[in-house]
Amino acid sequence: MLTGIIADDNEIERLYFCKLLEETNEVKILAEAQDGLAVLDLVIRLRPDIAFLDIEMPGPNGLEVAREILTLAPETFIVFFTAYRDFAVEAFALNSVDYLLKPFDAFRVRKTMAKVQEKLAAREVIKKPGGGKLDKLAIRNKGRIFLINLDEIVFIEKSGKNTTIIHTARKDFHTSQTIAELEQQLAGHSFFQRVHKSYLINLNMVESISPFGGNSFIVKFSGCKKDAIISKGNIDLVKKHLNIS
Repeated sequence: MLTGIIADDNEIERLYFCKLLEETNEVKILAEAQDGLAVLDLVIRLRPDIAFLDIEMPGPNGLEVAREILTLAPETFIVFFTAYRDFAVEAFALNSVDYLLKPFDAFRVRKTMAKVQEKLAAREVIKKPGGGKLDKLAIRNKGRIFLINLDEIVFIEKSGKNTTIIHTARKDFHTSQTIAELEQQLAGHSFFQRVHKSYLINLNMVESISPFGGNSFIVKFSGCKKDAIISKGNIDLVKKHLNIS
């Protein structure tokens, strides 16, 4: 069974939505939240499969929270529910699974869970050995599509508001796709790890890791003169993947 969290500052609507979700027998709600900051805390601690987010709530709204989730836990599916149609375009731009308009009913919620299951099945095909997993990263740049061999990628860097740079030993590639979108493409390849809000690295290319300042680490790579940063909160995950204590 899938796991989920739900966020809505309206307790009555939150409880009603929980009831409809649980009646599908497809998702177990682990926790509820009434504001955006509480949602982010739950995502970090519980790592749910799905985050059901009301768009209008105190603190960071649902759209702002979804952007953070794409960074903190890109494998978490996002489902929005709201009383307003106005945010649909922005919501789907964040790669959300669905956009539910209040008031909703059991039939509409079942349709949403069917969409989640379709997304999950597609993800499993990508991850399955021999299941068509692409050994290239596809990026868009100025109307063209480039395919980059994964073993050539050294690290990926967020650069400014609308640019992401893919660093390889040969050259750099630029794209308007977000680092979170590229991370989703690479989700089935465990040697790529998000180590900072602005950096996603290829662990096979790491040459050394050294303390940098008080709260981060600097990464140097084989065959590349450029460096990346690991945030303090991600260093233990990197050590685990590198099999060091």
